[in-house]
Amino acid sequence: MFRAAVLALATLAAVPTVAAAQTDPARASTPCFRLSDLGGHKIASSDSLYYSVRRKEVYKFTFSGSCLAGVTNSDPLVLEPLGASSQICKPMDLNLGVGGPMSRRCIIKSIERLTPEQAEALPKKLKP
Repeated sequence: MFRAAVLALATLAAVPTVAAAQTDPARASTPCFRLSDLGGHKIASSDSLYYSVRRKEVYKFTFSGSCLAGVTNSDPLVLEPLGASSQICKPMDLNLGVGGPMSRRCIIKSIERLTPEQAEALPKKLKP
């Protein structure tokens, strides 16, 4: 009986933690995706671009500095996962560079998943 009561209390104590994790905006805004899930991209500015992920989600990549200055949407981007997995959960999981005659590496500052409303509100020229 005592064992059952302890188990019940432990289960109840875990419920708010799971619920909080599911509703935590920081966790919801940057879920993981695989490198193979990335689709098209659109450059928004010299320090940000939008990527289509799994054909239905849009992520905003923000860079330190003006890494994308002078880069067009048709210029090749080089994406390399860092580590043993191709799963991207945080900026340090991905190495992104610009290919071509003036190749360079970009330091990713943040990766943010847009809400469906934010993605829909993007101007047509910025939708990946």
